[in-house]
Amino acid sequence: MNERNCRLNAADELDRARKGLIAARLSAVAGAFEEAVSSAYYGAHHAARALLFSLGLEVRSHTALRTLLSEHFVRVGVIPRDTSRRLAEFFDARHKADYGVRTRLSREQAEAWVLWSSTFVEAAAALDAMPDGADAARRAERRERVDGTLEAVEHVPLAVHIDREDLVVHVAAGLAASL
Repeated sequence: MNERNCRLNAADELDRARKGLIAARLSAVAGAFEEAVSSAYYGAHHAARALLFSLGLEVRSHTALRTLLSEHFVRVGVIPRDTSRRLAEFFDARHKADYGVRTRLSREQAEAWVLWSSTFVEAAAALDAMPDGADAARRAERRERVDGTLEAVEHVPLAVHIDREDLVVHVAAGLAASL
């Protein structure tokens, strides 16, 4: 995979991540909490793939994604240590939402995962937007902001309240921007 394809693939994955978040937010508003968790998971999944594509790496499994994300972003201190663990928990929640017999997730569970995914996608986009030639000080500053954002939602309790009217306006603005 050449450098141009890496950039194009990373951009495509970030686009898919953002669309997944739109679907997750709309599903949560509609009360389809299992679908919200599934869509939010895939938003985070595509954001992680974007990060790996930015390094020229392509993965074909959820486990490989977490392993390579940990190796190339967590171990070197670019993203918080528990990101891979949280993605594994998220995968389990998504699997339960998609395949669990008589599984019902609560609004709070769905909203907590949508929030975590949104923050992760924003952080991945911020990292991906950093030009390769950026100096070390700018990269360090960006990493600190991303770490702060991710750590702020690291321990988000499941009881999260999202104002539905604000969410709908936010989603509508996001849809308008993507057209």
